[in-house]
Amino acid sequence: MQIGWREFIKSRFSKASKFHSVGIEIGVDECHVSTLQKIKGQINWVKQDSLPIENWQTSLKTYVQNNNLTNTQCNVAFSISKYQLLQLDRPAVEDAELNQALQWAVKEQLFSDDELAIDYFDTPAASNLTKLNVVAISKREVIEVRNGVLKAGLALNIIGVEELATCNLIAPSDDAIIILKQEEGGQLSLNIIKQNELYFSRRLRGYENLANFSPEELKMGVVDNLSLEIQRSMDYFESQLRQAPVKKVYISLDTIHQDVLADSIKEVIFVSVEKFIPNVPQNTNKPIAPSSLAGLGAAINNASLIA
Repeated sequence: MQIGWREFIKSRFSKASKFHSVGIEIGVDECHVSTLQKIKGQINWVKQDSLPIENWQTSLKTYVQNNNLTNTQCNVAFSISKYQLLQLDRPAVEDAELNQALQWAVKEQLFSDDELAIDYFDTPAASNLTKLNVVAISKREVIEVRNGVLKAGLALNIIGVEELATCNLIAPSDDAIIILKQEEGGQLSLNIIKQNELYFSRRLRGYENLANFSPEELKMGVVDNLSLEIQRSMDYFESQLRQAPVKKVYISLDTIHQDVLADSIKEVIFVSVEKFIPNVPQNTNKPIAPSSLAGLGAAINNASLIA
């Protein structure tokens, strides 16, 4: 994308932002905006807000102006409802030709007539180097997001996806953990992460109405089914990817009964299960909701939390 001299000079001499970064999650019904600021050498989470998806570009521009966020570094993450994540065999071509080769493979899988933006990332496990994780999303949506963020006055760095953004929210560790995440009424995402890298990801259908279940109803089959899916994922991680066992499961789900769920799942899989708290100091009194996590992870984007 080219930029004219007038825009270049304007951006070159524009006033620097007092904020560290902004992360935006693009969802189905809302955009979730997370803002980080460096306070005494430490990155803090200082703002969290949601904007309606309808005319979000205009709302974002107003939000940026009202909160003095102009020229702040910005990363975007699409929510899992906005794209397809496929695991495909790595084509037998040079790296420079991978993207083009994957275009054909994705079209065969999705049977889509839309023009798609394609990208990929490797699985860190040495036993799975023949596979690629491939992201496919409407190219039109990517262009709309790029233009909307730039016109709002933010300095766009990266457009990414929810699964990878979520990896930034935990403290680096050699122990593998599971993050089980679900936004309101959406699919449930299960990610296995080690050293802030995504080793395994899958989406669990059939839990979209989790928020409507009472504690008693959760124990009438829901917990057993969910625990079975978690156990299957852990078994695959150990046996097929040849990794050490998962040490902990974190949950951030669309239900007020997370404590009940955590205790019940723990009784089945015999692994510690806890409510998920992001690894970043918080200077906002907004509650930590599942909808805030992808934007927050995008804002962090592997940045050091300590200067």
